[in-house]
Amino acid sequence: MLKKNAATNHWQHAILALGVSVCLIGALVMVVGESIFGENHTGIATVIGIVGIGLIGCAGALIAGARARSSRSSQ
Repeated sequence: MLKKNAATNHWQHAILALGVSVCLIGALVMVVGESIFGENHTGIATVIGIVGIGLIGCAGALIAGARARSSRSSQ
């Protein structure tokens, strides 16, 4: 049987996976981005990495908030 907030938990973990994927794409652009974006590829790669880190932080806060709510309701 699924929990009441099971759909919310899936979205939180999906945001976390998206953030990790965006960070890896930023690292890939940093390594081989010259052939794709030209000489000035490091700025683009940095912005992509920062967006990924932001998504990871957002997902972490959402997961921690959901755990705190669930622990309060179970008490």
